[in-house]
Amino acid sequence: MDSRIQKIGAAQRARRHFSTIVYCVTILWILVGLAQWVLLCVLKDLGAIFVELPWMCAIFFGASIIFIIFFIFFEQVRFIPGLNAIFTIIIVECAIIGLFGLAVKSAWPDLLVWFFVCFLLMFLFIILGIVIPHDLTLDVVILFVIAFVFLILTVFLIMLFMLTDTEYSYFLYQALISAVVLMFVMYHAQTINGGRFAEMRVTDYFLATLILFYDFLVLFLLTFYVQ
Repeated sequence: MDSRIQKIGAAQRARRHFSTIVYCVTILWILVGLAQWVLLCVLKDLGAIFVELPWMCAIFFGASIIFIIFFIFFEQVRFIPGLNAIFTIIIVECAIIGLFGLAVKSAWPDLLVWFFVCFLLMFLFIILGIVIPHDLTLDVVILFVIAFVFLILTVFLIMLFMLTDTEYSYFLYQALISAVVLMFVMYHAQTINGGRFAEMRVTDYFLATLILFYDFLVLFLLTFYVQ
C-alpha cells in the first residue's frame, strides 16, 4: 500500500514539474516573439524587406508548419537531447519571422494591446481547462465535430467578407475561430496537467510548448486585421 502511495506521489510530482516547465517555456517563446515584433514596429526600416517581399514570410511560416508536422510524426526526434531543443527553436523562430510582414504594418501600441488581450484569453482558458471538473479529453470526437461545423461557417463568412466587404462577417469569422482555438486550449491544458483520461507524457516538454505556442499564434494572427 505504501509503495503504491509513493508511486502516485512521484507521478503527481513529475506531472507538476512537467506542467510548470511547459508553461514557463511557452511564455518564453511568446515573449521572444513579442520582443521581435515590437522591434519591427518601432524600427520600420528593419522590416521593410518583409513588406516588399511578403512571400518570404509565407516561406518561413510554411517551413515552421512542415517542421512541426515532422516533429509530431517522427517521434524519436522529440527525445534526442539537444536535437529536440534545436528543432523546437527553429520551429518557433520560423513562425515568429512568418509574422514579421504583418507586425511591421502595425503600430506598436496596437500590437501590444492585442498581444495582451490574446495572452489574457490564453491564461484564462488554461485556468478554466484545469479547474473544470468535466473531462474534455473524453469528448475528442465532439470537439472535432464542433470544430468542423465552425469551419464550414468560417469558410462562408470569410468568402462573404472577401466578396461583399462586410466587416461584420470578418468579426464573426474571428470569433468562431477564436472559440475553436480556446476550446482546444482547455483540452490541451487538461492533457498537460494530467488527472484526465488522456495525458501527455511527462517527457514530451517541447511538443507541449509548441502546441500552446501555436494556439497563441492563431489567436494573435486573427487580430492583425483590426490592428
